[in-house]
Amino acid sequence: MSSSPSPAHSHFKRWRSFFILLGVYFILWSILPAFLASSVPFDVSEGINWGSEWQWGYYKHPPLSSWILYSFYQIFGHIGPYLLSQLCVILTIFLVYKLGKKIWSQSTAMIGSLLTLGVVYYVYPSLEFNHNVAQFPIWAGLYLVFYLSLTRNRLSDWLLLGVLGGLGMLTKYSVIFLLLPMAIYLVLPKQWPLLKQPQPWIAAFVMLAIFAPHLYWLMTHDWLPLTYASGRSHEVIEAANGIKRHFSWLGFLAAQIVAHIPLLLMIGFNRKRLFDRQVYKESLPVGAGLLWYLWLAPLILLVILSLVFGVGLRDMWGMPMWALSGLLAASFITPATQALTATKLRKGLTIWLALATVLMVVYVGFGDRIRHKPSRMNWPEKALAVQAQNTWQTLSNCPLDSVSGDRWLGSLVAMNNGFPSQMISGPAIHSPWMNAERLQKNGTLVMWQEGDDGDILLPLLDEITVTDISVADNVEATDKVNDVENNPTALVKQQGQWQIAWRDPKATEPLTVNWVAYIPSSCLRSPQ
Repeated sequence: MSSSPSPAHSHFKRWRSFFILLGVYFILWSILPAFLASSVPFDVSEGINWGSEWQWGYYKHPPLSSWILYSFYQIFGHIGPYLLSQLCVILTIFLVYKLGKKIWSQSTAMIGSLLTLGVVYYVYPSLEFNHNVAQFPIWAGLYLVFYLSLTRNRLSDWLLLGVLGGLGMLTKYSVIFLLLPMAIYLVLPKQWPLLKQPQPWIAAFVMLAIFAPHLYWLMTHDWLPLTYASGRSHEVIEAANGIKRHFSWLGFLAAQIVAHIPLLLMIGFNRKRLFDRQVYKESLPVGAGLLWYLWLAPLILLVILSLVFGVGLRDMWGMPMWALSGLLAASFITPATQALTATKLRKGLTIWLALATVLMVVYVGFGDRIRHKPSRMNWPEKALAVQAQNTWQTLSNCPLDSVSGDRWLGSLVAMNNGFPSQMISGPAIHSPWMNAERLQKNGTLVMWQEGDDGDILLPLLDEITVTDISVADNVEATDKVNDVENNPTALVKQQGQWQIAWRDPKATEPLTVNWVAYIPSSCLRSPQ
């Protein structure tokens, strides 16, 4: 006698084909970009090089994202950053599903979690792993453990809340826009009995303990990331003046709506089966109100900061804020039509993800040939790195210890040449791993694009002794080498220019890079 399939088995069977397509989608987005692109995006190269220094902070951001990115690059090579991004998206979807299943049905949780991909931020921008992408699972995890902490009040849940909060602050400070609404929720009169118990305070202590090493780093490094964040905010403010600066939230809000367009279109095509208000009126599940609060509160907080204090908001700050959008939309589905609606939404998601994948392939693989203008992912990364290494080895017997000058060029060279340190253009404190003694002992290779030399600021070079040797004039160069060869602490300066071809065969001009090599006299190769 054959038994009828279980509801769970039938549910999985209906979704099986879509899961296969989704698996193919994530594999393509994890692997294809590494083969289609000739260089990694800027945030990726910068983060990899920061992570190679293993500092407790960097001049722009906290350290956790860079540590993980560097580790993935070391293990998986150029596939690593793209794989890491997609793992963050997958983990976000899984955590939203776990949360949705706690409050609604398994079907609603499944539909809602996958509808997260209807928000643009979780698709194309995820191509470039950065601190915003790293926050995706942090925000989703905080939603889940905060709900569990309030409903179960177990010490393990509160401890996990503290751990995730601390890790979030080590990833990017903007997680405070979620942690602060959570704290406000806890001080509401309804939650006062909780605050009389030790669990929330233990969570706060754990969060602070995890953040403490970075906090100490901030105190000893002039609060650099906060200064940087303030500067980015002022860039937005300076674009406006007077009363206008208090309305940057309008542009921010518009950008968030645009990011929801695929989701809104899918909802619009299924509006007759969605938005049954009677479902909410008659049986609003316990916890649904909390999710609506957590979804809206960070946005309201940012609007207040802009409107009242004139804080300039950047559109990308909204990237991790919308993991609940799909779930909350799915919660309106009429139970009687849920199976049919799920089929329609699967088709909508399939079309959207297929379209996004085609656009990604075209833009990354052929965008420079179509527009005849390279994006960051179309730069000759390998050729640049080989040219830098060959030039240094031609001039020096010692390994390349550091690269300097243009941050973008330096990052590409460093990550492909065994990770010499990068001396970042700007105040010396931006590169705490560098100092005058190290520079005097090992030298550096400075690079910049033609016409950009005025943007290069390397104050440590002003603290050391340099002898200029012309590469072209071998006779004079030989005389100068004889003058410094007995001084092992002297640095010899040589300079030149590279012409590197773009991969676009119709590019009219090559990439022109000026370089200056500062070589320890003890390492200098004799002119041939």
